[in-house]
Amino acid sequence: MYKYCLECEWQCSTGEGRSEADVSKEAIEHFVETGHTVDSFRLPPPVIRMN
Repeated sequence: MYKYCLECEWQCSTGEGRSEADVSKEAIEHFVETGHTVDSFRLPPPVIRMN
């Protein structure tokens, strides 16, 4: 999951080792603090290579 602000450069994602719940919580906190609109999209699942 990737969340980002439509009004500033704030962003957060599960790709940085955070859980989806943590990313959502941080997005809500950003909205409450700034009033900025936050949008999101799902990241593709990681690719697992088997040798």
